[in-house]
Amino acid sequence: MKKIYFTPGPSQIYPKLNLYIKEALSRDIMSLSHRSKDYVDIAQNTQHTLRKLLQIPSTHHIFFMSSSLESMERIIANCVKMQSFHLINGSFAEAFFNAAEAQGKKANILRFKPGERIDMDSVAIPKKTELICITQNETSNGSCIPMKDIYALKKRYPTIPIALDIVSSAPYPLVNFKKIDIAFFSVQKGFGLPSGLGILVVDDALVQKSKHRGYHDFPSLAQKELIFQTPETPNVLAIFLLGKVILDMINQGVGRMRKATEMKAKLIVEFINAHPDFGLLFITDTNVRSKTVLAIEVGNKVDVIIEKLKLKGFVVGKGYGIYKKTQIRIANFPQHSMRDFQRLIKEMGLILK
Repeated sequence: MKKIYFTPGPSQIYPKLNLYIKEALSRDIMSLSHRSKDYVDIAQNTQHTLRKLLQIPSTHHIFFMSSSLESMERIIANCVKMQSFHLINGSFAEAFFNAAEAQGKKANILRFKPGERIDMDSVAIPKKTELICITQNETSNGSCIPMKDIYALKKRYPTIPIALDIVSSAPYPLVNFKKIDIAFFSVQKGFGLPSGLGILVVDDALVQKSKHRGYHDFPSLAQKELIFQTPETPNVLAIFLLGKVILDMINQGVGRMRKATEMKAKLIVEFINAHPDFGLLFITDTNVRSKTVLAIEVGNKVDVIIEKLKLKGFVVGKGYGIYKKTQIRIANFPQHSMRDFQRLIKEMGLILK
């Protein structure tokens, strides 16, 4: 039985991925030199489609990384000499904080509970802060920080760069890069690709300001990006596949994709609200509930629910970390169709009988 993966990442592969891989094989993409014109054409196309999909302006660079955890480390190394500030309400925001501490930075934090909405007017950023680190969509617990709240914080501290983790929400949120200095994500979630490629978007002002020299320092990345190359041999296949996936998303309509994401999330929310005996939504405030990763409290029924759904061909994720034994998580990415969700919800309903 072919399964549909609603896991938060890696997740369900993009529907046309088999066709793109066949094309890659027929064109010997995996054997191309990363200094060849053929590769440069691929990288240029992927960057072009990324800019169009996410409305990334020419003021920002696009760097190809190995993962989002690497992006966190490179961001800290290039942008923080002494002091960073972190909003933390989950495990992946914690990882960003850990990346700063591991490099000997003074990492100040504001902790808040999953599902709590921060009053940005009350957030006090220390004067010597060089970077504000925010996890816009917290994969570990299904919470998010509204973009308008992030913009409100930027308005209060316009001179401090913001680095935004959109790993499990991209390409859903529309990020205004006039207000966001850095954003990063990886491809194994909302782009339906195998893991192994991260995307790091950086304002040129930060590239020019970076004094860090070493592996993946911003100036060396930018120097190669000018000619659509990378300092080292990149994941050529993933870059090619990403370009194909993004072009298909654009052709289908970005607005349509975002609307579909909201409609699919609504299906899950309505089902859970109508069937409290199945479980309860972990994040109750709609303003801070993720549309792309939905966490459901099911108590001691986690293993039973997961196994019953798997037998019917639906794979959902367990809770993360401290929530592993009491929650399930359902991913809602562009590669998940409305029909996929309707079938999943039908099987969730049958579990109750």
